[in-house]
Amino acid sequence: MQGLAKALAAQLGELSQAGLLKGAESVLCGVIAPRGGYGPRFLIEGEGDKPFLRMNANNYLGMSLREEVIDAEDAAATNYGAGPGAVRFISGTWSPHVALERRLAAFHSRPSAIIFSSAYAAIMGLIPQLVSKKTAVISDALNHSCIINAISLAAPAEKRIYRHL
Repeated sequence: MQGLAKALAAQLGELSQAGLLKGAESVLCGVIAPRGGYGPRFLIEGEGDKPFLRMNANNYLGMSLREEVIDAEDAAATNYGAGPGAVRFISGTWSPHVALERRLAAFHSRPSAIIFSSAYAAIMGLIPQLVSKKTAVISDALNHSCIINAISLAAPAEKRIYRHL
């Protein structure tokens, strides 16, 4: 085990010297709600009252801080419990999911729609349906792992990975 620890320490040292080692984790300790045409700002532990713009979240439109979204989430938690419990094919589909899918289909003038619990699930479900044994796929080497995995799952006739530009 000492050999492994030594090898890992050496590799971590190399990453640190190259500036590639992940630093200390930033801990969010507060949020300043959107106002005056500006999106939400966040407070980071150890940075005092200095607000930060968060550019790495999936909350692109700031919807998670809208009062009506919070109220709807509270009502849903009261009626259905908190958290998904399991994916739909294991624990069943809730009626609000069906209602949302119908509304989305109508909004987009489509016969039906499906919602996914994550982008990963959506990509893994979508790409294999678009790729056939006759398809050539060209993909960026730095694509998200779900895209890379979905392409592999789809087994295209040809797969070309290009260096990220």
